[in-house]
Amino acid sequence: MTNHISVDALVVGAGVAGLFALDSLRRAGYSALLVERNAMGTGQTTSSQGILHAGVKYSLGGLAGDDAAEAAAAAEMWVDMLSGAGAPNLSGVRVVAHEEFLWRTAGFMGAAGMLGAKLALRTVPHKVVQADRPVWLAGAHGEVLRLRETVIDPQSLLQNLCALHAGALLHGEVRQIESSGESVRIDHASGECVVRCKHLVLCAGEGNAALLAMAGVAAAQPMQRRALRQAMVRGNLPMVFGHCIDAAKTRVTITSDTCKQGVVWHVGGELAEQGAALHAHEFVQRAAMEISACLPAVDLRGAQWSSYTVDRAEPRTSNNRRPSTAHVQRAGSCIVVWPVKLVMAPRAAQRVVQVVRSASVAKIAAASAGGEDDVRASEQVGAQVWPAECPIPTSAPRPWETADWSVL
Repeated sequence: MTNHISVDALVVGAGVAGLFALDSLRRAGYSALLVERNAMGTGQTTSSQGILHAGVKYSLGGLAGDDAAEAAAAAEMWVDMLSGAGAPNLSGVRVVAHEEFLWRTAGFMGAAGMLGAKLALRTVPHKVVQADRPVWLAGAHGEVLRLRETVIDPQSLLQNLCALHAGALLHGEVRQIESSGESVRIDHASGECVVRCKHLVLCAGEGNAALLAMAGVAAAQPMQRRALRQAMVRGNLPMVFGHCIDAAKTRVTITSDTCKQGVVWHVGGELAEQGAALHAHEFVQRAAMEISACLPAVDLRGAQWSSYTVDRAEPRTSNNRRPSTAHVQRAGSCIVVWPVKLVMAPRAAQRVVQVVRSASVAKIAAASAGGEDDVRASEQVGAQVWPAECPIPTSAPRPWETADWSVL
């Protein structure tokens, strides 16, 4: 059975970027639907550590650039959303931690990095005296700072955003795109849908490249992939949240959650950047040495170890490093979205609405110049929900729920 639907915008991808884009478009008065071919959050979202960076990580060199400023502004948006005072209301999202710690490794380079962080931060961190430090930082050298950085459960975030838009999500796969994005054929378990849309919003991560090729358009700024290998540790461990820095880099970033086996650590930072070139066993050995050096007071005997690889899909930069800001660009009737970081997803969604609104205003101006009547910014034609028989996507698991574990 084929269903024909017309909407203002069709969003492709049910990760954090796509769900925020869907929410922002619908709240702005546009008819919008979303399609996801896998489970919600597959790839970058469920592998996120859930940190709502407030600019700390991006200002360690001593100079707060665009990325630090944007992250700080975005973090303030999250404060409102998580409290229920902002839109969307995310008061139901599970907050894992309300603060993190910043500490350094021994030596001059570590001290230099800590100084740079204190000089650059807009939100001034608080020094933690020895008596107030968590026990897992007992062996830390030099200063320890407390940071107002929230850590959330990304899976809970996806579930809350989905609950706000029941009927607008479809589990299906885009098979054909015509007219540079204005007509999309989607196959799903109950048949197919043909969707006519003024705007095709691509939030599919590394899948954006194939979708652009299918639409026959090219983005002004191509995509790059940054490969990471992130470590995981589980067992009888303390709940750890924070960044261990060395010079202008985060040596490791650790967040924690609970699991059946006790506590699980999710480990990123420079370790993850360098780990992409290592085999799994070699990487785990490296991770054990790095974490032991950064947290000498923690007993890791008997802990289980694992890792996974993930590609960060982003707009290309000259040095293949992380881009500085969230990225939204138009390519024909397509709008390509890369939020770059979890914290920046709501700001990326705002930019999607701005792009759609600008196109609508331009259309009205062109129609008026041509003498046409009754042209509205959002025509709101057709369905705003998928047909009842259409399947909905399920939620993807967190990386540690499907990993293979071993003891060193």
